[in-house]
Amino acid sequence: MASLMRSQALLRACPQRCAFTPVRPTFAPVSRPVAERGALVVMAAEGKKDQKKKMPSPVKRALLAEERRLYNKGRKSACATRIKKVIKLAESLMATSEPKTEEQVKALEKLVAEAYTEIDKAVVKGILHENTAARKKARCARYKKAVLMFAGLYQPAADNSDFARFEKLQAKVAEVRAKEATQKPKAVAA
Repeated sequence: MASLMRSQALLRACPQRCAFTPVRPTFAPVSRPVAERGALVVMAAEGKKDQKKKMPSPVKRALLAEERRLYNKGRKSACATRIKKVIKLAESLMATSEPKTEEQVKALEKLVAEAYTEIDKAVVKGILHENTAARKKARCARYKKAVLMFAGLYQPAADNSDFARFEKLQAKVAEVRAKEATQKPKAVAA
């Protein structure tokens, strides 16, 4: 404080000198007395150097929504891929009339289990709704049951709701066998 008063006095004393060479006041370290009981020392806060401007809420919300959308898109895609694998294998197993082996059915069951796991993960993370997940799981289960009925490994009771589908699949099996029987002589002749 004293040095500041000295520099101000110098500036007042010689204004011509100040015009050519600016004098900067120098500050000496100030020693503060130890605060006594009940005394309160208040100091002005220093200004923040790199204070960022606050991002508007709608912009921030849009950015976060886009990040979540991209993350969720990957999870949904993984679910869809697993379900497509189940459907593709099931349809390929039902395309031929040759007897299905346990390995083929177990491969289908493994794919169904993977699809279930992926769907459950999506539900836990809040990406899929529980009802949507249940529909997707039921779709996989229907294909699995259709393969089992097509292969003759599962036969529902006559009063079961799946019995009509079983009869349709048995008709399809007969149709596929007839089609293959007509194509075999052509292949032998060629």
